[in-house]
Amino acid sequence: MKRSKWMLTVGVCIAMAVSSLCVGCGKDSTPKSKIKLDSGKLEFDSVVMAVGDEPVLYSEMMNYAYLLKRQYEGSFGSELWQYPVEDGKTVGSQAKQEIINMVTQLKVISVTAKDQKVSLTNDEKDEAMQKAESLLSGVSDEDKKTYHLTVQGLSQIYEENILANKMFYVATDDADTDISDEEARQVSIQYMQILTNGTNKDGQTVTLDDTQKAEAKKRADNLQKQAAQTKDFLTLARDNSDAAKQELVVGKDSTDVEQAVVTAALSLKKGEVSSVVTGDQGYYIIYCVNDNDEDAMQSRKEEIIAARQTSMFKKKYNSWLKKNEVNISEDFWNSFSL
Repeated sequence: MKRSKWMLTVGVCIAMAVSSLCVGCGKDSTPKSKIKLDSGKLEFDSVVMAVGDEPVLYSEMMNYAYLLKRQYEGSFGSELWQYPVEDGKTVGSQAKQEIINMVTQLKVISVTAKDQKVSLTNDEKDEAMQKAESLLSGVSDEDKKTYHLTVQGLSQIYEENILANKMFYVATDDADTDISDEEARQVSIQYMQILTNGTNKDGQTVTLDDTQKAEAKKRADNLQKQAAQTKDFLTLARDNSDAAKQELVVGKDSTDVEQAVVTAALSLKKGEVSSVVTGDQGYYIIYCVNDNDEDAMQSRKEEIIAARQTSMFKKKYNSWLKKNEVNISEDFWNSFSL
């Protein structure tokens, strides 16, 4: 399932690709759950979902609904959930599926944590309790009743989020963290673009014919000569560039500009001005501010490590998910809305 930008996050920062879960379904190779789902009129303690042998109560799902509404309605208003999106769906229907996915993730991770003897410390449990108490202190009596909000219920949600975050690092402890300086090298540049094909900084579409491209090349050659002499490249770029930005930090995997610009930038030394660089969208002149931005390089190393950890965790999570049948009460699914 494509992740929605409305994904609920209570505290855990784990991005996983989870397939859309259907009501009352599991995989043939997955051990069957022993949990019986409730139907009919749903009460506070009705079991409306099962992940493996982990039951999920109606009150817990309502707690998540409240947390998501609290997260977004303050900025977008309650009309948000009726806003139409792709395939005839609404933001509300997508958010409903995301809550199911989030609960599935947390329960699968909790089951796996038990198997691997990973648990929370007393300090972590206290942290969860304090967050729950703090949140509940600002909730109206009406919302407490409607969404079955209690300190114990909210504390459980925070505990599961903290545990999931802990499991992420347990599961990715052996991820490769060896990143060479060359792989992560970042170069700070200033640049100007003479556009031949694309959208300029004013939002206008530019498509030049061959004659116009030749004139653009002459302009670029003239600007390059000025750039080689100026002591203020940035002002020259701001006055003449067709691009909205004139300053960037680039590495070999950068996608903010054309690859021709990236390649040229990485070949420059500090203080050098490039010759005219030809790309698919135009001509470029680049000034190298710093050929080895160490702060940016360190940030890039952290990004690469995080990507490796996330990829490793996704693979492990998917293997955990296959061991747990997921079932949702049809009565709950049909009645649950935001």
